Amino acid sequence: MQEHGVVHGKKIKFSKNDGRRATTYCKNCSWKVSTAVMLDKKTFQIRSMQDEHNCGRTFDHRLANSTFLVDRYKKELAAMADMKVSTLTDKMKTDVNVNISRWQAYRTKKKAASLVNGEHETQYNKLRNYCKEVKRDNPGSNVFMTTVENDEGEDRFERLYICLNACKTGFLSGCRPVVRLDGCHLRGPHKDVLLTAVGIDPNDQLYPIADAVGLIQTIQELLPDVEHRMCVRHMYNNFKKLHGGLTLKERIWALVKVPYKSLFKALMEALKAVDEGAFQ
Repeated sequence: MQEHGVVHGKKIKFSKNDGRRATTYCKNCSWKVSTAVMLDKKTFQIRSMQDEHNCGRTFDHRLANSTFLVDRYKKELAAMADMKVSTLTDKMKTDVNVNISRWQAYRTKKKAASLVNGEHETQYNKLRNYCKEVKRDNPGSNVFMTTVENDEGEDRFERLYICLNACKTGFLSGCRPVVRLDGCHLRGPHKDVLLTAVGIDPNDQLYPIADAVGLIQTIQELLPDVEHRMCVRHMYNNFKKLHGGLTLKERIWALVKVPYKSLFKALMEALKAVDEGAFQ
């Protein structure tokens, strides 16, 4: 009933609303719905209904409160924890043609963050059981999780590593001796990075090897004698924050594609002449 009022722009009121029955009416016309809980106490039945409104639309009403907004947009707020207050007000205007104040939007964000944090903490508490299930159903797999103790003496999640036995044996028996490590920034209330190690199979396709959350990249320390290469796209995304523009972009990509050192040095000198900071 609350959603009906918000979506259709009607001033809905409740004359009765308890554990057994609810009667809802429109403040500006004859629209009215009466419902009652069935004997199984799991479903309700509409007993009577006058379902046609003959009043105009309202764009500002109290039904669009923070509780309603959290229930409607919780998934989106969880995925976009940094959503601006103005974005939420504009979204309500676009979606259901209702105006909400900045204060309403702010309270909605705060309440949604609290709910999402609680849900995430509940999921983190299940990680040990998840690790046991992975080991039980996938013999030979490597699963490691570590925790640290916080100031209150509670265990807090630190890192997680999973390498399924099938992925491990498949990589060793059929893939090229090349490992790529890619990082995906996790969104939501707990910021971290999901690292995925991937290989290349005989069909030149990506082959998943292992996943890790919270690990610091220490490849150089563990494997100092093998060749290392960095992803230029990731490097350039950091580079362009201070040195943007098409000219520098073209020079950077020309640099990373050169086949021999003398040309690389020449292009670096040319870059230095254009932008000393970019060269450094």
